[in-house]
Amino acid sequence: MVKDKPKMQRFFRLAQVFTPSAPVASRNFFAGRVDQILEVTSAIAQPGRHVMLYGERGVGKTSLANILAEILEPISPEFGIAVRVNCSTQDNFRSIWVKVLESAGREVPDAWTYGTPDPDAVRIQLQSLPNASVIILDEYDRIEDDNSLSLMADLIKALSDHLVRTKLVIVGVADSIDQLFGEHQSVQRAVEEVRMPRMSQPELADIVDTGLKAVDMQIEMDARQRISRLSEGFPHYVHLLSLYAGQHAVSDDRLTVTKEDVNAAINQAVEKHSLVREYQTAIQSPRPGTLFSRVLAACALADKNRLGQFTASAVRDPMSKLMGRPYEIPAFATHLKAFTEYDRGCVLKREGTERRYTYRFNNPLLQSFAILTSLAEGEIPEEYAAEIFE
Repeated sequence: MVKDKPKMQRFFRLAQVFTPSAPVASRNFFAGRVDQILEVTSAIAQPGRHVMLYGERGVGKTSLANILAEILEPISPEFGIAVRVNCSTQDNFRSIWVKVLESAGREVPDAWTYGTPDPDAVRIQLQSLPNASVIILDEYDRIEDDNSLSLMADLIKALSDHLVRTKLVIVGVADSIDQLFGEHQSVQRAVEEVRMPRMSQPELADIVDTGLKAVDMQIEMDARQRISRLSEGFPHYVHLLSLYAGQHAVSDDRLTVTKEDVNAAINQAVEKHSLVREYQTAIQSPRPGTLFSRVLAACALADKNRLGQFTASAVRDPMSKLMGRPYEIPAFATHLKAFTEYDRGCVLKREGTERRYTYRFNNPLLQSFAILTSLAEGEIPEEYAAEIFE
């Protein structure tokens, strides 16, 4: 029985610890990513070296950026300040650096009010920041102005050539650094490319344990494994399912999260998630009994490469298990094509040439949502569900 703390207090604390709608803001609740942390900090320590942190949407790049100051402060006696700004589609080189100086409490030069500063002018401003400061430019992929990207590349080269101690950490959604810097090859020698892959299941389980420990709760092994597997490498779903499962246990006056709590969390997540409309657009059909929901679930369950890409042949096995009989590619090929089209929200992106096509989810978070929905609606047979959670 929950006797040491009122239910509402524990509910409130769970919502502070598990934050599916926002990046992690405290080192205390950050788990995993040891390799990426070492790569980033090592690059920042190197003279003339800057960082490009890239990967799929939703893998935790911003969370790592948020806690960078907490990581650097105790290990670097010369650490100055950390300034993080978000880039937008409306930003350009001038507006970005105006935001940086304002966030750092510095006066913006009058000349920047009406004109674009050249990279050397920005370099001089960054040289004046205290000690070894860090400037984090988040959502860098949203910048649409090509000239601004060229100026940013020139700035990085200038900072590197002059061994400016202030370092840039550029964060963006991309498969490679080329997608963020394009043709600007000159910056590559000055930039440490740090790719953020999807999290491993042990890292995801660590998020669960760390969060529940903070509220004096625990979780059964099979329940933890279920959350880790269903999250498909995305911390968002670990936070979402852990929050709902933890609250379900508290409602039942228990301090241990069980598999039944996770099942309840799945149903709650499916009902309330912001992806419901996107998912319904993808699977909608005026005719009952169509296969769109099952094909989308099979795509989500298909084996993928490190970029989240899968082939039609990879869909065949999960599709057969979902349907309880062999299903060959021609039986769902039209569904795959339909998922790449506007009428179904372009939920899949098709790449390559005919007979060698690869597919991937345009919104990676929809992958887990498709699995969760299929589980909640009973579309995944018990035998297959057991295999998934092994």
